[in-house]
Amino acid sequence: MNSRSKRQKQESQSPLETLRIERTRYNQDEFAMRCGIPRATYQRWISGKAEPRLTLVQLKTICHELGIERVNDLPDDFGPPGRSSQTQ
Repeated sequence: MNSRSKRQKQESQSPLETLRIERTRYNQDEFAMRCGIPRATYQRWISGKAEPRLTLVQLKTICHELGIERVNDLPDDFGPPGRSSQTQ
């Protein structure tokens, strides 16, 4: 199985996870490590179980790794729709 076939089978409801799959060749562990984020924390973000609290360095690194030039181009929420951990 080539990497393209493997990548096409990956799906996610998380906008951040979708960007990682589409724009990088990194798995979750590699992406989190490159961005200075513990893997478990990254997984809580994309599952909607935790609200991201990024350092400026982490934010810049995520943008760099995803090829995003403006912070406004990042998704507003990293978790799946309707699964935000914030309560109002």
